[in-house]
Amino acid sequence: MSKIKENKPTLKSKYKQGYYKLNNTEKYIGDPTKIIYRSSWEHRFCCYCDLSPDIICWSSEPIGIPYRTPFDKPEHKGHLYYVDFFMRVKKSDDVTVDYMVEVKPESILTKPNLTGQKPSIQQIAAHNDQLKKWIINKSKFDAAKEYARKMGYVFIVVTEKFLYQKGV
Repeated sequence: MSKIKENKPTLKSKYKQGYYKLNNTEKYIGDPTKIIYRSSWEHRFCCYCDLSPDIICWSSEPIGIPYRTPFDKPEHKGHLYYVDFFMRVKKSDDVTVDYMVEVKPESILTKPNLTGQKPSIQQIAAHNDQLKKWIINKSKFDAAKEYARKMGYVFIVVTEKFLYQKGV
C-alpha cells in the first residue's frame, strides 16, 4: 500500500493520454512537466482548471487514498486510489472551496441492473463485471469522501454533463 505511483501515461490504453502543457504555470501545484491526463475528458478538465479565472490552483493525481473493497481477503493490505485532480475554487472575495475531483462517465455512477426475464450467460457475465467495477469504484469514492471530509475538502465526480454541457 505504500507504493509511490509513477506519473506516466499507461501503455496500450484505448484512451487519449499524455502530459498537459500549461498556459498558467503559477496556478499549478507540483511539477508542471508531469501533469498527466488519462483520457480526453481529463485533458478537457486540465484545460478548464488551467484557463478558468475561478480556479486559484490545481494539481493532477496529487493524493493517494488507502481503500479496501469487499473482494479483498482479510490479509490483503489494501489499495491506493489516486484521485484525478485537486483544485481550489474562488467562490467569492473571501470564500474558497477545495475539491478533490474524479473524472468519470455518468454511466458508472449508477448500480448496474440485470434486465430481461431470462438473460444469457454472456449477459450475466457482463453484468457481473460491471457490478464488480461499480463496487470497486464505490469503495474508492467512499474512501475519498471520508478523506475529503477529514481534510475539509469536497469530493466530486465530474462527468460528461459538466464537461460538455457547461461549455468547459
